[in-house]
Amino acid sequence: ACNVTLILENHYKDDFWNYPEFAQKMDVFCALVDRIRHPHFGVNYDPSNALLAGDDPIELLRRVKHRVVTMHASDRYLAEGTLEDLRREEGAVGYAKRLRHGVIGKGMIDYDAVFGELSGVGFDGWISIEDGDVTNLRAELDRIKRELEKALADGAPPEKIAELMQKLREAMNEYLK
Repeated sequence: ACNVTLILENHYKDDFWNYPEFAQKMDVFCALVDRIRHPHFGVNYDPSNALLAGDDPIELLRRVKHRVVTMHASDRYLAEGTLEDLRREEGAVGYAKRLRHGVIGKGMIDYDAVFGELSGVGFDGWISIEDGDVTNLRAELDRIKRELEKALADGAPPEKIAELMQKLREAMNEYLK
């Protein structure tokens, strides 16, 4: 035996699919996962995909958390409109243009709840970061820069300035990758 684990992601369509995948909705995905009882089968959980499918990401996680082997950490935000507007666009090819990848922790996913659920079952698997694009990194740099400028203007203590300088260095390093 090769000791390989097959995982199924609660995936959603991408820009190349004309139709949503069969496993996109929570009930269908969970029914499929529940039917495969094998020690070398598990779930790759992606909270953003649950959101895209119109499901509650935390509810899905509660249903499959004992089977999660890996996770994609990504976040989404609506550039315009509401979730209901997004759901009305279900038949469109590819991702809806109104929904964008964003900086993890700044979008619609409750990561405190996600990591609380995973911690509760002793999850210690891989987490793949699927963060936003360079535009988001630039926005984060600008936000930290403004925060640092304000702290300097307000006469913040040296510890606060040092903390913000470190954040700025880290954000710059990420931007330059």
